[in-house]
Amino acid sequence: MSDTTFFEIILQTEDFTFGGRDEIEDPIDEALQQAELGEVTGGGTGMGRSNIDIEVTDPQRGLALIREILRSVGVAPSTVIRQAGAPPIYYPVYEPGI
Repeated sequence: MSDTTFFEIILQTEDFTFGGRDEIEDPIDEALQQAELGEVTGGGTGMGRSNIDIEVTDPQRGLALIREILRSVGVAPSTVIRQAGAPPIYYPVYEPGI
């Protein structure tokens, strides 16, 4: 992908209310590819957390779609989305009042 933005979803495994990161990874990848916004590029689990790596071509629309899917799965409020950069930017999944 050219001219992409890297996001990392960071989930605390102790807060899982679902089957695990695999349950989230596929729906995010399918939705991003269908919207032609990007794709899931990797992920992992260890040290009490799981992460999902994503590259998107439109950060604003990609972030909105990622949040929508994470909310529909019901991830814990401890879940954050980190946008790579110097410095990185951290986004909550749930905005106050949502």
